Amino acid sequence: MEYTKRDSIMVKGLAALCMVVLHLFCRQGEDVFGTPLIWINETTPFVYLFGFFAEICVPLYALSAGYAQELMKEKGTLSFKNNLKRIFKLLRIYWIVLVLFSVLGLIFDKSGSIPGNLGDFIKSIFLLHSYNGAWWFLNTYIILLLIPYCFLFGVINKFNEKHGLMLCFGMEIVWYFIKRMNLLPDISNEIPVLRFVGKEVVNLISILPYALLGAILCKNKLIERLRKECDEYFSPKYLNVIVVSALVVVFILVNICHKSVLTGVSALATFLLFNLWKKPKVLENFFLYLGKHSTVIWLTHMFFYLYLFKDLVLVVKYPLFMLIFMLVLCVFTSYIVNGIDWCMKKICEFVQKNFFKRLKNASC
Repeated sequence: MEYTKRDSIMVKGLAALCMVVLHLFCRQGEDVFGTPLIWINETTPFVYLFGFFAEICVPLYALSAGYAQELMKEKGTLSFKNNLKRIFKLLRIYWIVLVLFSVLGLIFDKSGSIPGNLGDFIKSIFLLHSYNGAWWFLNTYIILLLIPYCFLFGVINKFNEKHGLMLCFGMEIVWYFIKRMNLLPDISNEIPVLRFVGKEVVNLISILPYALLGAILCKNKLIERLRKECDEYFSPKYLNVIVVSALVVVFILVNICHKSVLTGVSALATFLLFNLWKKPKVLENFFLYLGKHSTVIWLTHMFFYLYLFKDLVLVVKYPLFMLIFMLVLCVFTSYIVNGIDWCMKKICEFVQKNFFKRLKNASC
């Protein structure tokens, strides 16, 4: 069975859910949010296990991005022009979020940090300043789309599936130890431009193994092959038992090993198992729903617990309620943002249509 756009949207929904879980619950000791009911020890709540596992959120996004690039290449729809359209669509949503929360900041932010001064706001329009820690991935994703396919992804054509996977995991392990051993040059005190470029290069290298991995999965049709083999040997009922059990095993092993260097392996395993899972209709619709709102969830969720409306989600106290409340706030915001986006597009279409119509009549 072919990997479809619905599958991609569901993966984005899973990634968005993991991002929220990571930021809310990957906390121990005095940093713990809310009132967890179950504790592993004096400093670690049970929900922390889910928060630690949810570190796969960025790798999932990068896997999906790399997969999409390769799929578009194979279908002949990948071009610089089309990537610019994708970038502009993302920026349009970002700019609406930026303006919306800047206005809310003028009303509710007593510290004045959002939107800050006019210079900060203008720099934020061009992604040179950020009001939200989760926005770092905007620059990285845009750079990924701007770099020609042959330069970044052309390398996968020189390796078979096995060697390509070894290359990606090798890159991740090497990069992990470079950061762990502080081998990167310190440019924090250098000139702002150099500091900015250095940060973007580091962020791009951090997600590159996962993006390449996604392209390799697509090129070698790994998901389709696994789906075909699973359908031949297992009935849907037993397949789901196996897949869900495997997901539970991955979750347990990740938390037992408790090593960030294994994030790529757990992300790949989760990506494959999630796409092999013949999800019940209600769960399929749930992940599709989150996926359709994933961009706004990503861009706004930190405002509701850390920046503008600090500790707002703590009102409901308990982790599960906090997660639900956060998703409700973000999805509600997404409807507003997408509604504004729709209105702006209609206004632009109307103005454009009537403007050219008048020009045509005037020329006649």
